[in-house]
Amino acid sequence: MNIKYEIKEAFIENKRIFLIIIVIFTIAFILGDISADEIASVLMPMLKDAMLKGNVTSIDAFNIMIHNETAALITLIGSVFFAVYAFIAIFLNGFVVGFMAGYTIHSTYDLVMYIALIVPHGILEIPAFFCSCTSGILLFTFIFKVLRDKIRKNTFSEAYQNNKKTLKHVAVLFLVAVALFAIAALIEGFITPQIGNIVSQQMGGANLLK
Repeated sequence: MNIKYEIKEAFIENKRIFLIIIVIFTIAFILGDISADEIASVLMPMLKDAMLKGNVTSIDAFNIMIHNETAALITLIGSVFFAVYAFIAIFLNGFVVGFMAGYTIHSTYDLVMYIALIVPHGILEIPAFFCSCTSGILLFTFIFKVLRDKIRKNTFSEAYQNNKKTLKHVAVLFLVAVALFAIAALIEGFITPQIGNIVSQQMGGANLLK
């Protein structure tokens, strides 16, 4: 199996889904950013509480990796039901990332600090999230098409054969997401804190690693 070809095919043949996901994420990001000041008092305590419960407050690459991979698996499984979970996850993640951008830039540091704390790992983590959501949507699509073909008097074997490429794309994109999440976790655990600390000190701020 040509892995590079399989990945390329999965991306090209599902580019419309990726485009829809990117549009939804972007809209949610903008909404989160422009409403940051108004909802900060409500959302920040919720985010801090969620982080504490998820044990992701300490910068630990392994914890981050487990957290991200678990979220990817939940998105995949949850999307079996009409892909609703994937679309909700897309919007909520876009909104939270946008909110954090607005909150950080307006009240805590500035654009440079936000970029230092998000971009190093986010450049891989966000595409991984897109792949995870797309694989979930495709899993629902596969199940729907198999059931549709079965209703049309095909056997399950025939229905599977007709749609097995979709299931292959599910596996390929999910594995891409897993790989990207793993790399992003290592960056977030070991590199992002160092970059953020350097930027903070250059701006006259505190040492973030103390």
